Amino acid sequence: KGLKSKGTSSNMKCMSISFPVDFILLLLLLLNRCRPTEGGTNCYESHQNGFNTNPNSLSGAQGSGHNTNYNDTTMIETQTPGTTTTPSSNVATWTCCCWEVSNQNELECRCEGDALTRVPQTLQQPLQRLTIASAGMPRLRSVGLKIYGATLLDVAFINCLDLEEIQDSAFSNLTVLRTIYISQAPKLKYLSKNVFEGISETIEIIRIINSGLTSVPDLRYLHPHNIVQMIDLDNNQISRIGSQSIKVKTAQLVLANNEITFIDDSAFSGSKIAKLSLRDNRKLSELHPNAFYGLIDITELDLSSTSLVNLPSAGLETVEVLYITNTHTLKTIPSIYNLQSLQRAHLTHSFHCCAFQFPSRHDPQRHAQRMQELEKWREQCYSDRELAKQLIKPNTAISQNKVPDGQFGRWERSVPNGFDDFVDHQNTDFPLNDGTPNSYNYMTDATMINIGVFHEQITLNPEDDQLAEYCGNFTFRKPNVECYPMPNALNPCEDVMGYQWLRIAVWIVVALAVVGNVAVLTVILSIKSENASVPRFLMCHLAFADLCLGLYLLLIASIDAHSMGEYFNYAFDWQYGLGCKVAGFLTVFASHLSVFTLTVITIERWFTITRAMYLNKRLKLHQAAVIMLSGWIYSIFMSSLPLFGISNYSSTSICLPMEKRDIFDSLYLVLILGCNFMAFTIIAICYAQIYISLGHETRHARDNIPGEISIAKKMTLLVFTNFTCWAPIAFFGLTALAGYPLINVTKSKILLVFFYPLNSCADPYLYAILTSQYRQDLITLLSKLGFCRQRLLKYKHRDSLPATTHYTIRGSIDRHHSLSQKGQSDLISETQKMIKNDEAYV
Repeated sequence: KGLKSKGTSSNMKCMSISFPVDFILLLLLLLNRCRPTEGGTNCYESHQNGFNTNPNSLSGAQGSGHNTNYNDTTMIETQTPGTTTTPSSNVATWTCCCWEVSNQNELECRCEGDALTRVPQTLQQPLQRLTIASAGMPRLRSVGLKIYGATLLDVAFINCLDLEEIQDSAFSNLTVLRTIYISQAPKLKYLSKNVFEGISETIEIIRIINSGLTSVPDLRYLHPHNIVQMIDLDNNQISRIGSQSIKVKTAQLVLANNEITFIDDSAFSGSKIAKLSLRDNRKLSELHPNAFYGLIDITELDLSSTSLVNLPSAGLETVEVLYITNTHTLKTIPSIYNLQSLQRAHLTHSFHCCAFQFPSRHDPQRHAQRMQELEKWREQCYSDRELAKQLIKPNTAISQNKVPDGQFGRWERSVPNGFDDFVDHQNTDFPLNDGTPNSYNYMTDATMINIGVFHEQITLNPEDDQLAEYCGNFTFRKPNVECYPMPNALNPCEDVMGYQWLRIAVWIVVALAVVGNVAVLTVILSIKSENASVPRFLMCHLAFADLCLGLYLLLIASIDAHSMGEYFNYAFDWQYGLGCKVAGFLTVFASHLSVFTLTVITIERWFTITRAMYLNKRLKLHQAAVIMLSGWIYSIFMSSLPLFGISNYSSTSICLPMEKRDIFDSLYLVLILGCNFMAFTIIAICYAQIYISLGHETRHARDNIPGEISIAKKMTLLVFTNFTCWAPIAFFGLTALAGYPLINVTKSKILLVFFYPLNSCADPYLYAILTSQYRQDLITLLSKLGFCRQRLLKYKHRDSLPATTHYTIRGSIDRHHSLSQKGQSDLISETQKMIKNDEAYV
């Protein structure tokens, strides 16, 4: 039994003794005081960790907790009957530790131990707070707490792993009970419907968390006129919320972190819930269209981290704050006309915010209906001005401006629901909307909260002489909803391109890229296999890669044309459908394959021209095939990563993998930019060496050598196009990844949409169509079709070498003047043979 110390010193430690003990020792214990030691602090820490029954609010604000002063604490010693404990024994025991909370004049006890199988009945009274922790209690009996019924305020059961039953009326006759807290009771799967029978109307907080509940407890016995501060069923195993299964009045209902898969029709009908949290129910994919029907005065709803596809609007007319973050499956959102009170929304997709900015485009039918209502009221007001003045009829006290203390309670509006949307309140100071709900601080003492008031009262400005009239200036008031994330150039509301000039430029690039690369592929693939060469083989891969990039641009331009003016209505189907995945895969695959092939072509030409004496060490066709196979594998691998969670193609309207959620996404983006930068550097160095290797005679060719001076210009153009495409993207991309973005999103979009695919347009013309080799191959193909046969004869009877090739060879040979005469003769002979086979060098 516990005995209260009569000493005046603080921080007295309770001592556990075992039973049975010698009768003399027991008498000595009864006659002596508990000695002051350091044990009181340990009791306090255990209590504080387990009895914090007040979680954070939905908005994330953290409470301050009970302001308990333990400096003036008197400890109570409690024994465990029927056991004897020695320092070396392993017999299971239980102990209770009690102390007085001086600043609140309350007695608090904490009992724990595996041997504790029922609520201790001999604790010091009057007892206000009781915590049972780590006990072997299998059930809470209906009479377990009744002995403390007159004074018990808070009761908590923590880490009771064997607790599987709470008997009927277990909390009845607790006349001042305010808090029930149960945590970490995995075997507690079901509560009978009479568990809360007889519960006091003073109850403020019910928390059953981190336990095994499979269904929502029956809360019918909660007092109908009392507003409970919080009902928390977080992190249980609840799988379904049945029809009309919840009917409560509470400031906050938490059903987060459960296994909920479906919410039935009218599940909350008749309930008054200010804040409802259903977040982190990953399996919640479907809501009945009337799931929230009958829900009264809800102001905050949290459906974040679920798998919802649609959000029904019935019953959500009063919602002011909406959270649906990290819910990538959400396809549609209700019209602002259905969420009439919405003030702030935190969503997953920025295009859903566009629905609040453009209500007429989001739901044309609902918008037309509202316009008809506006017209109806306009006609009524103009036909009967006197009737219009009576649309809002204040009570006598208000009309005489005699509101006590500047406040009044309730008033009635005869205007239909939602009519405020059409009223011009520009010159009106009178608040026509209901006040916002109280922000309850659940960490404060309940006695300081007026829990009988659900919403704030409305205050009148004493200087107002009269109320505003509804009839007067009829204007459509655009809803002002603060919505996140905000749309930007990469996730726009209206158009994918955003600018008319950009739209025209993209279509021009699409036409040039598709036509040019198709022309190159057609000519190269028509050549007989015996005439196949490494340059032709590489050009075929380059043309295919650039064609894929052109097709990507075609897809982007097509969705822009299809969704012009209202892209946000098509955004989900496009960005999360097959279209964006295909477009994203095409652009990443094509860009990597194109850059890889350009690099191989440049290296092959560099080696051929600058190392012309190594005739037997040039790139062979089978070697080129192996190299390009590795390039295909690399490109497919890089373009497949976003399909498996490394970044993704759905984060932007142009389907580029730009999302940076974790270290893997950042490494992926750095790898892409780094590879492109390295490829550009190799290309630039190789062409610089090629130009230097041409020799003085070629680089300073005059008019007597037609076309030679164009060599430097052509190589400069090749390097410049690569630099124009990749350098800005690599530079600004790396600075953005480093956390120092130097350009805004709009300018980034211009880089990505216009400059990024410019190579696919320029490559077929610079590397193929504008070369004499391609023209000869084209004439050969046309001659097979019966065209240009005379032109083909001219190509076949040419006797002289092209000046460009001649000086390319001469410049390379001059750089190796130490060759023997025979070696130089063999080199020229082999080079002429390659010329006859139509090899192109630059």
